[in-house]
Amino acid sequence: MKKLSQTSTVEQQITDGDKMTPRRRFVIGLGVSAVSGVLITASMPNFDLSFLGWVALVPLLLAIEALPKASPTLMALPFGLIWSIAVHNWYPNMFGPVLGGFLVFAVGSWYAMLIGLGIRLQRRMAGVLRLLALPALWTAAEFVKYIAPVVENWWFVLLAKSQWRFPPALQILSVTGFSGLTLLVMLSNVALAFLLLKAWQEHKPDWLGATALVVVISVVVWGAVTIPEPPQKTFSIAATVDLANQDPEIQKLSHLPAGEQGYYTDTPEMSQAIFDVNAALTRKVVDMQGAFVVWPENEFADADDVCFIGQLGTLAQELGAYIVADVVWRASTGIHDTALMVGPQGKEIGRRAKINTTSGEQNHGFVRGPRDFPVFDTPHGKVGIGVCWDRHRLWITRELARAGAQIVLMPVDDDFNHNRWFPAFHASDSVFRAVENRVTFGLGTTSGISLVVDPYGRVMAESGINERTAIIGKVFTVSGTTLYTRFGDWFGWLMVIGVVIMIGRGLFNRPRDN
Repeated sequence: MKKLSQTSTVEQQITDGDKMTPRRRFVIGLGVSAVSGVLITASMPNFDLSFLGWVALVPLLLAIEALPKASPTLMALPFGLIWSIAVHNWYPNMFGPVLGGFLVFAVGSWYAMLIGLGIRLQRRMAGVLRLLALPALWTAAEFVKYIAPVVENWWFVLLAKSQWRFPPALQILSVTGFSGLTLLVMLSNVALAFLLLKAWQEHKPDWLGATALVVVISVVVWGAVTIPEPPQKTFSIAATVDLANQDPEIQKLSHLPAGEQGYYTDTPEMSQAIFDVNAALTRKVVDMQGAFVVWPENEFADADDVCFIGQLGTLAQELGAYIVADVVWRASTGIHDTALMVGPQGKEIGRRAKINTTSGEQNHGFVRGPRDFPVFDTPHGKVGIGVCWDRHRLWITRELARAGAQIVLMPVDDDFNHNRWFPAFHASDSVFRAVENRVTFGLGTTSGISLVVDPYGRVMAESGINERTAIIGKVFTVSGTTLYTRFGDWFGWLMVIGVVIMIGRGLFNRPRDN
């Protein structure tokens, strides 16, 4: 955006129009930043106004350009804090009120700092790099934090997740992973800001911004035409929400201290109660020959307990279905939180220990499972199994798909002190993994959201949150592997390399006037 005469700058136009003081203009700019925070919040899981994600940052970006002498980081702070409060309000349930509250503030400040850095980098670039600077920086930073040690398990709110209920936009995941969608969403916002600013300042279009918008729209249209109609040959996946962690009648059957019962079931009476709840829920939705049923992550029995695994097998025979339940496997390698699948003949088909264990589980004696990715043949397709946090890691579902899995089934526990905001963010991980690898996903949860997702990210069945229920949906499988499955996070690393090059180049360029 070229330097204009003194009378044609945005700042001068504002000054001439109403003679506002610099302080008042700055305060109004902060208010506009807050508007962007509200808009981006409304686009995210739990609110799900996905279309707002493509335009939410435009007010903030225009405010920054209208006040070029103000710190872009400070201008972006209301945006960052509002967004962080809305999408990380479950942190206090995880880390306690003091640390959790501090992290909410710190993450909001990080978002503001990232906007500030992106604007500063943008001002040192020219041409297409000027347009790409902020989108590329944001994408690279989002990718790195998602895979970085320690923070990867808890800092997984992504700009891309604003689109988790919009399948046309999700199809780019099969090529680039989530990083490509993040870039598209941020690029849309920056391109729109460029267009509006040029029209305001010079009364003519910004062809670079217009071209970028055409690219964004073309990718979304491509995604829409890529999604096929469901084939005639489908099968069903059912899943339960048992609320075992919230049921006082079940919890009192445990001998463990309050707050620790969620890590495993320690009495036969508790095991039986959890089995009975899930069996009753399953029978409500699977009233004919079913295909698959997924129960929650509740470690309801030992994997080799003849009594309870025998009951599981009998139920599978009764329903003519494959049932995946969560159990404790006391193996030679240690105690594992494990997904176990029994088949319609009542026999165990296979088991796989949870790889991505949480620190709480490790403190209670659980160890990570081996990095093995067995896949089990069924008449409906090849099945891979896992447990809860495994869906958060990009590479675990990818490795299952590389091993041939067409269907991925996982018991899940999203019950963090009954928090109702967290489950939607974790559920979105399942939708992303499904599209990235073109696999069908089925998840049963302790408190919600249980999901059945097709290979194109369409949610075919969904439970409420903190609601004891069962769901069932019709799905299908596809053959072949995606580019993302084959090459992994190539696009995320490309963004990292591109940003490093831009920063290196920017060190030798003077900031451009606005």
